[in-house]
Formats: sequence, C-alpha cells, structure tokens
Amino acid sequence: MGRRDFLCSRRDRLLRPVAFTLIELLVVIAIIALLASLLLPAIGRAKERAQITQCISNLRQIGVAIKLYTDDNQSRLPLFGNGPWVSPPPPTFRAYILGLGGNDPAPGYGFMAEATNRPLYAYIKPSTVFRCPADHGQDESDFFGGVINAIWKPTNYETLGCSYCYNACRWGNDTLQPVDEPYQLSGKLESYVKCPSRMILMYEPPAMWYANYYHWHYARGPTTISDVLLAFDTQKFISPIGFMDGHSASHDFTHALEDSPQYPLEPTKDWYWYEPGQDPIGSTLNPVDQRE
Repeated sequence: MGRRDFLCSRRDRLLRPVAFTLIELLVVIAIIALLASLLLPAIGRAKERAQITQCISNLRQIGVAIKLYTDDNQSRLPLFGNGPWVSPPPPTFRAYILGLGGNDPAPGYGFMAEATNRPLYAYIKPSTVFRCPADHGQDESDFFGGVINAIWKPTNYETLGCSYCYNACRWGNDTLQPVDEPYQLSGKLESYVKCPSRMILMYEPPAMWYANYYHWHYARGPTTISDVLLAFDTQKFISPIGFMDGHSASHDFTHALEDSPQYPLEPTKDWYWYEPGQDPIGSTLNPVDQRE
C-alpha cells in the first residue's frame, strides 16, 4: 500500500461516522433514568426546605412590622378585626385575623379588609412576604355554615390576600385551662404575654384545627383532612411559626393535633397559644362556635 493509499484509508477511518448500537443506547438511557430517580427526590426535598426557609423569613419580617405597629399604638397588638365576630357578620365587618397585611382579597371575599386598610399596610406594602410558597388553601364551609365565603382555594394568598394567620382566635378549640380572653392576642398590651419566646404570634393553618386539618409543607397526599380521616392520616402537620419575641421557626404539630384532638392548644416546651384566665372550659365568649 502506497503512502497515498495509507493516508486516504486513515482519513476515511477518521471521518467515518460513529454509530451506537441499540443495546448501547438502551444502557445510556437506563443510566440517565437511574440518575434522575436518585436526583429528583433530593431536588424535591431541597425545594421543600427552601420553602420552609422562605416562610421563616417572611414571618420574621411580619414580626418586625407587628413590633413597629405596637410601638406606634401604645404597645397594643393589632385587632382581630374592625369589630367583634357575630354570625352572620354585618356588611361592614372586616377581618384582620386572616390577613394583617397583604393584597386585596379576591372578589367574593368581602369580609376581608382591603390591603390599604390592613393593620400592617404602613409597615409592609402588599408583597410576597405574605405568601407561603406551599399554601394549599382551606375549605371552611362547614365551619362557617355559609355566612361567609369559606372556600379559600386554590390558596389563602390568592383568595384572602395572605397565607399567614394571626393568633387572635381559638377557632372553637377547647382548652384544659380556663381562658378569660376569646380573642387571644387581639388588642392586647405586649406585657400581657408572659413568655414572648414561646407565645405563638403568627402561624400557618397546619398548626391549628378548624373544621378540617391541613397539610401544606411536605404534603405527600391529601392536603385537607377531615375529623373522620385524621386517624388514617400518616402525614405530618408542619408549620413555620412567628413568635412574640420576633424569632421564627418551623415546628411539628402532629402530636398536639392527633394525640389530644379535643385540646390541641395546650402548651408544650416549644410553644403555647393562650394565657390562662378565669373562664371555664368551652367558654361561650369564643368568637366562633365551640367544637362539637
């Protein structure tokens, strides 16, 4: 073979297209699928942790705004609403408990205050600070019996203008200790709270019983759980919390809600919901109906 033939043959070999066999392609696809199956759950968990972190940051900012509000209002905390709760509420009633700040409510949710009339408007303008990225909304139509539009779907943020709740009502939950204040922290002096580092100021619905229970963060199944289904529910009730002293943290409320469903507001080493008072268990002063 001459030099020209050798060079041509070598060039032909170098330029010849490389093809994969079917088996080689299947092996590559299988490896990619295996890597994806390993990575996607880790990416999902990282996203869920990031959502918790975002809510903790949001609640910390809301806590700062509440502190500024109290400083401007003779050390008094924001109110439950622009008046007491009566059923049905008058047309002028506006609730703050479900939105101390945030956006205007969606049409059909007129019981919520407009953004400019909410207590924290002067301190935090409407923004995603009031949005939980894991917000799955609530359905409280059984709780309110039609006196207000109580289907807050797809999210509380989109319907009510805010994802986070203010600890200004027991939502019908009974307490083992007597309570002398149905509106919890509403309008209270800061000095009313005996342990600010443990008193819950702001929370998400998974921390509380309403007519239903809720899963937002780390949801692995249905996000709305009825009383009947609670015994079969295997998910955890996780909620970021804003405390009276200004710090925020995520807590697991599963034991509080499942171990003693009649009294889910009893104090733990990490948090408490109410200051004991003089009223008997199941006080009729509660602004919403007591649990049956």
